Amino acid sequence: MAYVVYNKETTKTIRAKAYGKEYYATEAAAKAFLTRMVKMGYRKEDFAVAEIGDFRENIEKYENVTNLMSGKQVRQSVNTPLSCDVSSETYWSM
Repeated sequence: MAYVVYNKETTKTIRAKAYGKEYYATEAAAKAFLTRMVKMGYRKEDFAVAEIGDFRENIEKYENVTNLMSGKQVRQSVNTPLSCDVSSETYWSM
């Protein structure tokens, strides 16, 4: 199982810059990261820890964006990286 730390309001996942991973191998590791965030000044009430499967199926929000090339609406996760976002020039210039 893997776990994520996410913002309760936006459902955007928070990742440790040192590791670059979106998920943590254990719940304890995710909670430890959340504790380090609180020590840096973040409010614990704004964040939560969830198992990645449950997060993807039940918690994560989606947004509708416009494909730059076709102009059609596309539904994607709010956690889609810019390089994979069809509404960004970065996606089409790679």
